[in-house]
Amino acid sequence: MPDSPAPAAPAAEAPPLPPVAAEFATEPPPLPPSAPVARFSFHGDAREFFRIWIVNTLLTLLTLGIFSAWAKVRKRRYLRGHTELLGRRFDYTADPRRLLVGNLIVVTLFLAYALVGSVYVPVRIGAFLLFVVLLPWIVVRSLAFNAHHTVYRGLRFRFHPSLSAAALIYLAQPLLIVLSLGFYYPVWARNRQQFVLGRHRFGTAYFDLTLPAGALYRAYLAGGGIVFAAALVGGGIVAALTWANSGHVPTGAQLLPAFALYGFGAFLAKQLIFAESFRLIWNEARLDRHRFRTSLETGPWVKLQLVNLGAMIVTCGLAYPWALVRSTEHVLSRLEVLPDGPVDAIESLEAGRGSAVGDTAAEFAGMDFGL
Repeated sequence: MPDSPAPAAPAAEAPPLPPVAAEFATEPPPLPPSAPVARFSFHGDAREFFRIWIVNTLLTLLTLGIFSAWAKVRKRRYLRGHTELLGRRFDYTADPRRLLVGNLIVVTLFLAYALVGSVYVPVRIGAFLLFVVLLPWIVVRSLAFNAHHTVYRGLRFRFHPSLSAAALIYLAQPLLIVLSLGFYYPVWARNRQQFVLGRHRFGTAYFDLTLPAGALYRAYLAGGGIVFAAALVGGGIVAALTWANSGHVPTGAQLLPAFALYGFGAFLAKQLIFAESFRLIWNEARLDRHRFRTSLETGPWVKLQLVNLGAMIVTCGLAYPWALVRSTEHVLSRLEVLPDGPVDAIESLEAGRGSAVGDTAAEFAGMDFGL
């Protein structure tokens, strides 16, 4: 009797399709517990950086500021070159000669404003209005310049410029700060951070920051409370000295404790706001689907800066390299990246070179727009 045919094997079930909702979700899914965590690290040495800093300072003074372009590049190259992530270090590739040209242009314009404007008031007003008009360009070109010359894993950072957005944030919104008697300032600070960080990209990957203004309000209100308390106590000291002097205005030496108290309060407020803002910003920042996380705490940061301040006062500023290295190491050791996939998937993207003049003008005006 012939063998009966073997029964057919059941067909393999097709794997379930991914849910459509997940494909179009606006928020990335939570990272699995086994996701790798990459922590920034800083390998700078205070003695090594002191030698760079003291040479920069002396040569800048001896050359009447001409060496400042080389000093700036050497400082940035050292700090970024000693910052490590995933076994690779950052680099800064700016040409000091381009910065020197920017320095000469800005200094020439400033001297023309100061010397000619002191005689002809319309020139001073016109120069100020010209600076206001050029401010958005200074901001975006400075950011583009610094981003282009910051390199990691062979890829350059890039800043996507927008003069209209810069004009809105740096020209229009400050008017709201004045009209609101300062209460709009935390919102403006949030918008500025979102503009700066959100328009940067690393290769083909975009940075993103969505930060509620309410969290920043708590930090700025706490800092404002410290400044107000210091000003109140300082005002009380001035009133007491005036009363003790039979109504006469106290001398500068007598007012020194009040000024010192106010300055100390402003210093504490600045450090508190920095720590709170840093934690809020980098816990919400993303690079495409890669996340950041920081464990920077306000209390230890303020204590660190108080020690730095004391060392700076005792050494008449010579402890600046030591303080900067300590601060940088403290911040970076508490900043992590939570990768959502291989970092090598980010591809290179050629970027514009930016403007050394814009970078120089921004720093000359006391503004640091670097990432």
